[in-house]
Amino acid sequence: MTQDKNSPDGKPSQRPLRILHVAFTMHARGTETWLMNVLRRIDRNRFQLDFLTIKDEEGFYDKEIKALGGNLLACPHPSNKGAFLRGLKEVLEKNNYDIVHAHPYTLSGLVLMQAARANVPVRIVHSHTDRRKATRDKSFLKQLYIKSMKKVLSKTATYGLAASGDAAKSLFGDKWKNDPRWNVMYCGIDLEPFKKMKSKKEIRTELGIPEKADVIGHVGGFHFEKNHEFLIDRFITLSKKNMRLHLLLVGDGPLKERMIDKVRTSGLEGRVTFTGTRGDISNVLSAMDLFVFPSLFEGLGLAVVEAQAAGLRCLVSDTLPYEVEVVEGAVEFLPLDNNEDNWEKIILERLQTTGIDRGRALAQIESSPFNIQHNVTMLMDLYETLNGIREQNYAA
Repeated sequence: MTQDKNSPDGKPSQRPLRILHVAFTMHARGTETWLMNVLRRIDRNRFQLDFLTIKDEEGFYDKEIKALGGNLLACPHPSNKGAFLRGLKEVLEKNNYDIVHAHPYTLSGLVLMQAARANVPVRIVHSHTDRRKATRDKSFLKQLYIKSMKKVLSKTATYGLAASGDAAKSLFGDKWKNDPRWNVMYCGIDLEPFKKMKSKKEIRTELGIPEKADVIGHVGGFHFEKNHEFLIDRFITLSKKNMRLHLLLVGDGPLKERMIDKVRTSGLEGRVTFTGTRGDISNVLSAMDLFVFPSLFEGLGLAVVEAQAAGLRCLVSDTLPYEVEVVEGAVEFLPLDNNEDNWEKIILERLQTTGIDRGRALAQIESSPFNIQHNVTMLMDLYETLNGIREQNYAA
């Protein structure tokens, strides 16, 4: 809590720290789901969490945010930078925020620039992804913009968090450890749903998947970096070798219809299930036998941590940071380039092995930094420390 100098009797009074999270539309994606888990557990007597959203876009979590006392503040889409900056300025001027916590990678530069102009004392940038490889493929002008935004962030951020060492390098530079402002905090997951998952038989019946199918699965938005096309191509080839093989894809996104068309063209629509957005990821993971995650780039890959909590072996691209293996022996890393045959071979081999012990997995994750409660405790200490309310008492 902090002092409010504008109390009715003119005396300072205690009020919650006011924090604006900027992640835009609150859909059920990795960063947004993590933020919701923070909101559900944070001490709302000490912290008021608000969320900047995009006008005319309803998020999956909007109703729950309001029910938990959070405010949704609409702003024009950042594709119109002038309108976006004016809208953000208005939001910041109308609300007395102690902290702005920005999540949208380099666009956070514009957010924190406005926050600095509005005299918000604590300005946090949070890197959730590693875009170094993707940036190298951008045009010269786009690379110039990204470089300029990183400079703005370096000047305007009072603190920075990253989901992994790779995510820190991506936004803060290779020498990020030399700047005490930049720190790694692994995003955690809520373990409670994994302690009471539906049975494999029950969830497969619900999803219309044969009980004895060999199910490979993926959880993630249908975006370029998730590399769904690679996964579907491997499935198309393997489906001819294993007639029991079934593919389960969880999530939504701009490339979903294209992937549905690809499956339809292959004639395998009866062996591929698209669930759309789900609020019960633990249950859907229960239907899988193997988790496959061939991303082109990731800051961490929180879905892989969830898959481990569900007792699944995970086959992932070597673009993911090593920290994603929380449960010893649960994650196998494979290169993507010119390696299609090896992916197919190992998928078939791993389907013949048993999963990992879920009790052991849950115990390891619960005692690790990937437990959401660890995040909440750290964030509460961090927010109060940065506002001068308490001495430093947090650790990643």
